[in-house]
Amino acid sequence: MTDTVTIRGFIATAPTQKFLPNSNIPVTNFRIASTPRWFDATSSTWKEGTTNWYTVNSFRALAYNSARSLQVGQPVLVTGRLRVKQFERADGSPGTSIEVDATSIGHDLNYGLANFARVTDRKPEADETDRKFNEQVAGEQKTNHGYESLPPLEETHQPGQTPTPDSSSSDQGLTETSETSEAAVALTS
Repeated sequence: MTDTVTIRGFIATAPTQKFLPNSNIPVTNFRIASTPRWFDATSSTWKEGTTNWYTVNSFRALAYNSARSLQVGQPVLVTGRLRVKQFERADGSPGTSIEVDATSIGHDLNYGLANFARVTDRKPEADETDRKFNEQVAGEQKTNHGYESLPPLEETHQPGQTPTPDSSSSDQGLTETSETSEAAVALTS
């Protein structure tokens, strides 16, 4: 029997992708911090509990996609199998590590918007995957995610620069038509 859990928290370390020894199976690891919060009605303030730290491991396609989709500080939901490991520190004291072998990872939409792009083409071979990932991390490749079916990466703007509007891009699909504006006015009247 396995213990399946869902954890809600923020990414604390940059996702790092490696390969299992003697294979071409990608593995991506990162740490997640989960802090419970509640509203205390007696003092009319928000209270925070103790932060729990988890190591998240993902494999194969989930590893490949999460390494390219997740960044430090983003809110995520992780579902997977819980593993508690005992270890001994360098000073001889015992320690406990809690890991989650993820079956699914997603952004927590309570905090913002996300944009999904389905990947339908064949994944590159392991050495090609590793090369493209390292180029992306180094900032050398800005036109492709490693998949041909994904749209090109958007250029980042330098601080102090005003981005120029592009007629082909929308505001994340949040444009409002006059028809919806009229409907909203009718509903509020």
